Amino acid sequence: MNEAEERKPQPIAEVRKEFDASPRPFLSSPDSHLRDGSIVVQKGQVGFLSDLKRHPTFNPMDLPYAQLSRLKAYIEIRECYHRLYDYEAENHAEDREDRSRLNHLYDDYVTRWGYFNQKANTDIIKMDATGVEMLFLERSENGRYVKADIFDHPTAFSTTELTVATDPMEALGASLNKYGTVELDYMSSLLPDMEENDIISSLEGRIYFNPEENAYEVADKFISGNVIEKAERIESWLLEHPEHEEAKQSLAALRAATPTPIPFADLDFNLGERWIPAKVYGRFASEFFGTDIGVSYHSNMDEYSIVCDHKNANIWHKYAVQGEFRRYDGINLLKHALHNTIPDINKSKEVTDKVTGETKTIKVRDGHAIQMANAKIEEIRQGFVDWLGRTPDTFKQQLSDRYNRLFNCFVRPNFDGTHQTFPDLDLKRLGIDDLYKSQKDAVWMLKTNGGGICDHEVGAGKTLIMCTAAYEMKRLGLANKPMIIGLKANVFDIADTFRKAYPNAKVLYPGKNDFNKQNRQRIFNDIKNNDWDCIILTHEQFGMIPQALEIQEAIMQKELDSVEENLEVLRQQGRDISRGMLKGLEKRKQTLEAKLQNIQDSIAERKDDAVDFKMMGIDHLFVDESHQFKNLMFNTRHDRVSGLGNPDGSQRALNMLFAIRTIQERSGKDLGATFLSGTTISNSLTELYLLFKYLRPQALEKQGINSFDAWQPSLPRNLPTTSSPSQTTSFRKSGLGRS
Repeated sequence: MNEAEERKPQPIAEVRKEFDASPRPFLSSPDSHLRDGSIVVQKGQVGFLSDLKRHPTFNPMDLPYAQLSRLKAYIEIRECYHRLYDYEAENHAEDREDRSRLNHLYDDYVTRWGYFNQKANTDIIKMDATGVEMLFLERSENGRYVKADIFDHPTAFSTTELTVATDPMEALGASLNKYGTVELDYMSSLLPDMEENDIISSLEGRIYFNPEENAYEVADKFISGNVIEKAERIESWLLEHPEHEEAKQSLAALRAATPTPIPFADLDFNLGERWIPAKVYGRFASEFFGTDIGVSYHSNMDEYSIVCDHKNANIWHKYAVQGEFRRYDGINLLKHALHNTIPDINKSKEVTDKVTGETKTIKVRDGHAIQMANAKIEEIRQGFVDWLGRTPDTFKQQLSDRYNRLFNCFVRPNFDGTHQTFPDLDLKRLGIDDLYKSQKDAVWMLKTNGGGICDHEVGAGKTLIMCTAAYEMKRLGLANKPMIIGLKANVFDIADTFRKAYPNAKVLYPGKNDFNKQNRQRIFNDIKNNDWDCIILTHEQFGMIPQALEIQEAIMQKELDSVEENLEVLRQQGRDISRGMLKGLEKRKQTLEAKLQNIQDSIAERKDDAVDFKMMGIDHLFVDESHQFKNLMFNTRHDRVSGLGNPDGSQRALNMLFAIRTIQERSGKDLGATFLSGTTISNSLTELYLLFKYLRPQALEKQGINSFDAWQPSLPRNLPTTSSPSQTTSFRKSGLGRS
């Protein structure tokens, strides 16, 4: 290069600074509304967050300047919105300064870039992990977007809360709406010109003093359930507090509400009902057969045993059936009558082997002998009914009193939920003026009882019942972490309804990828470690949650004990029972033993960091389409019974039982779950029993019912068919009806 060329100016090389997208620590403490994927600003840079649970990390985003400017303005609005809502929710006081700032920031954004819900903005906003929630700061009215209510007034608490009531009934409604209970101090504050005693007097018949709770309760709750038992407890309390007038009034109300006793003549008695004392059956049998007979009942095995030292012609011949291999005498058939079973009688039959041509003798069921045995058993049963009719009036009264005390003691309350105003419920976003009265009544029933069954047909509003009841239970402290589970096809609509109904609620609605193998533990810990207003899962996702091993072990051990007791009963009956029945129970025992061993092995090998249903803290389950879980295991000595169902049950139903028992163990009460279905019971009597097994285990135990076989005799008797030699019995719903 010559000198002239050297002096010629050289072009300056363009220096382009490379964008540093390397992750770095997030320097601020993450606010509660931030999630992995939330977009934030740090030192003037825009980026997204990751690994918030362990090591909060900021990941810079290399975007065009126009997008960065829009995102920064959006982030300011988001932060101001959450700051405003959280303050008002926590303090129940309006923050006018932040509300004014939110309006100013939003108006500036709309002036520059348009509404949030316009496509150009939704694409940007949805880059943020919680951006979808922010789109609800606008709603569409008459074809244009308008601001959500939070821009105008607080939505985290009621600004129209009653401060002065016109009368005690209005104050009571306000108390029930706010607290779910009768809070006299609060009611007195609404009625400053009335003394507390005057308020109580004015609400006579509406509220009652419950000495067991040392508090007043509304009539809906107090005069319901087992009123006889409740009255006896209050009567006992009054022995130590004889001057307590309010308790005396409560006792009088319970006695007045006690159902009218059903007289002996209107009762339908079945031989073998467990509530009837065994000695009554002994007295009947002694008179019926004309010899001294003793009958005893062993509740732990659900087994009747019969002792007869001197058998006579009635036992040996009149009420006996002769099979080819043995005689089934009257005592044997009496035992079958008590257990509601029929003996399996065989006969020999010669058949020719198609391959060898040889003739051999096999055993087959003797249909004629079985029919004869069934006829004798029916004769014994009818004899019991006839004998009861001949007993003295004093005995009839004792028996009817016992029945009424055990079964005719419940009062079904008339749940009236019209007093509820449902704070935080966004009716505008739901597009409705109000809830149906049936929905309000159902929510009030669930809040009062702590669960139950909503047998509502399609279109009756089950989804909104679930969402509203879950939120109300959380708001009132009746549940800490409710969970809704539904069909895969419906669960999006459930989550969408919940978000519209309660746009500011903290709801966990995981996607399908959250439950794949690598993400499952993260979502389980997310459920465990956060204070959710509600968790919404599909039935399948719920089935993936590990159940507490100790609960599994206790339930499986109880089922195994029941099977072993049934096996012992069948072995004592010897040749009276079918080999198929015995084999079925032995196979079931082996299956349960294997399952129990697997559970015990899992307990021994358990890792400390494993999260199960019990650790998640779920304390109420709303089960949409609950009939999907009707195939629950149960134990029975019956076989060849049409419509009885599969005693082994399904794993899906067993998981549900584990979960509900976990909740019930924590609360010490029945229920803890709400079943919702248009077909709660479709076609089988066992489905009704299994609802009790799920939801009312303590109530069954109080009535001395520990198995299906102990429960079924208290209902209409199953009528054996006579169309086939096998004498199959039907428990089909269509065949029910008291005779």
